[in-house]
Amino acid sequence: MEFDQATLKYNQIFAPDLIEEYQDLVCKKKRFAYYTSADTAIKVLRNQELWFRNATVMNDFAEISHGLALMQKVFSGPSGKYFREAVDGIFSGTIDRADKLLFEWVEHWQFETYIACLSIHEAEEDISGRLSMWRAYGDTAIVVNNTPMASITDLAAVFSTPVLYLSEEEFISYLNKITNSILSNREYLLGLGQDTLVSHIHDMAFRFAIASKHPGFKEEKEWRVFYHPTKNKSPVMTEDTVVLGGVPQTIFKLRLANEPHNGLYGADIPSLLDRIIIGPVQFPYMSYKAFLSVLEGLGIRDAESKIFLSDIPLRIN
Repeated sequence: MEFDQATLKYNQIFAPDLIEEYQDLVCKKKRFAYYTSADTAIKVLRNQELWFRNATVMNDFAEISHGLALMQKVFSGPSGKYFREAVDGIFSGTIDRADKLLFEWVEHWQFETYIACLSIHEAEEDISGRLSMWRAYGDTAIVVNNTPMASITDLAAVFSTPVLYLSEEEFISYLNKITNSILSNREYLLGLGQDTLVSHIHDMAFRFAIASKHPGFKEEKEWRVFYHPTKNKSPVMTEDTVVLGGVPQTIFKLRLANEPHNGLYGADIPSLLDRIIIGPVQFPYMSYKAFLSVLEGLGIRDAESKIFLSDIPLRIN
């Protein structure tokens, strides 16, 4: 994985540890799990598409509100003052411009962000899966390789980020780290110009808003894949209107294909799929047969070797 110089420098200053997260992803060949219902899992595979739902109809909407509230609280305190003084020390009035831009966009972040949630998958979970995820999200895990997430490109206008599980104290420490880096790179940022600095602060705040979760959810090890159609249109996304859980809603469907010219690298099902883990269910054999049929229909070789039945027993209340 290689970042261009401008992206590398931005991340070093405004997104501490993000580059290390991506490098760790690649070096350790980490995989992702998409925990969902069997019905949705079959649709993902058969239709070769991943659905992105609007944050307002997901539990993630509360998390965006959490991120905004945490950001507002910390930025109104001493660490926020330290940050504002460092930024305005480069270009006077930068914070006012960044605040104005934030005010113009914050509703778009809350109401026009479309998200798909994945979880880092550990080797010891290859057979069992993760019990907390079975309880929270469904009875099927689609485990995938990291190639699309590890590919750095703006072509698809679909982006990913690891979630920040920060307490208020940890958020303060994180912001102070950014501020110290701003002060250390003052001459570099001066050379970029005020417009770019405002844009960088805006991008930083956007990540805080959409990727901050309460540290109590840390065991989920979540990465968020997000799409923001009011900012950039994607050549690999298709808009649709569906009814889910009785709620009519707009979704965006990400085409799962290998299209490097559109920013999709190894995102086709045969290249992407590592395994399917069927969680604790009442009829595991029939679930196995159903997924086997779907994979064989997609032309996946040795399909039976990619399906695993979780050894966690079903608890019936």
